[in-house]
Amino acid sequence: MRASPRLSAEGLVWALAGLLLMGSLPPVWAQDVPSSYPEGKSGPASNPDPERPAMERPEPMEKPEPDTGPEPEGPPREPRFLPPRLRPKVLTPEEHEEAKRLRALAAKYGTDPTAIVGRVQLSSQYADLPQGGRLSDTVARVDLPFRGNWLLRTDIPFLRGSDSNRPGVSSESGQGDLAVVAGWRAYNTPEYAFFIGALSTFPTAAENTLGLGKYTIGPLIATGRFLPRWESFLFGVFQHQVSVGGDPARADVELTRATAVINTIWAERWWTLVQGVWQVDWERSAKS
Repeated sequence: MRASPRLSAEGLVWALAGLLLMGSLPPVWAQDVPSSYPEGKSGPASNPDPERPAMERPEPMEKPEPDTGPEPEGPPREPRFLPPRLRPKVLTPEEHEEAKRLRALAAKYGTDPTAIVGRVQLSSQYADLPQGGRLSDTVARVDLPFRGNWLLRTDIPFLRGSDSNRPGVSSESGQGDLAVVAGWRAYNTPEYAFFIGALSTFPTAAENTLGLGKYTIGPLIATGRFLPRWESFLFGVFQHQVSVGGDPARADVELTRATAVINTIWAERWWTLVQGVWQVDWERSAKS
């Protein structure tokens, strides 16, 4: 039986169409690259772009050192100008913090004579004098700090007093002698401070009995020491005045005055002062 020529022609057409279709596809070549890494582990990724450098492996970050806080400070300074027996003792950390807190409050309230704080202050005190006399002393103070540890202080006193030994004179009142202090705080720690300066007074009193009538000048020294057992401060002030001019009819002046004060701060805005004063009038050979 002879094959149909029509079927042979159709098969030939389909065969040619398949060959043409296969020839139109682009050839793709592939090759399996052998890996030098063990099975189950992959190596670094290949760089698909030869013109772009491959990304370097990040270096491991250094482990930060633990923060141990500020380095410990060296030994505290000592006031070498004092004899060893008079130097303040070394405080514990708790005592040091307490001294620092109380010193700040004493400076704020104006009871620390070594403080360098700008302020305008009005204070008043009353005293019973011997033989029935009385004295009221009100002082307007202006403190101007400059250059860190330097201070300029101005005191304007207003006095009111009475003396029963002077018949016909009930009382006298008015402005006293102007006082100016310029000084430098040479040493300052929470447990001890040292201030040195010069004190000058000017004859500005309204009445002769309210002032010296002379210009005076002299040294002034103030110290502050913390008493940890009492949680208080011992303040000391020493001053010496010598007249350098003024009314020739008035007596010359040479006074030495030393003051010791124990300042205890009980609470916010509450404190006490226990004060002792020693004074020598060298011109009259009088002590009080």
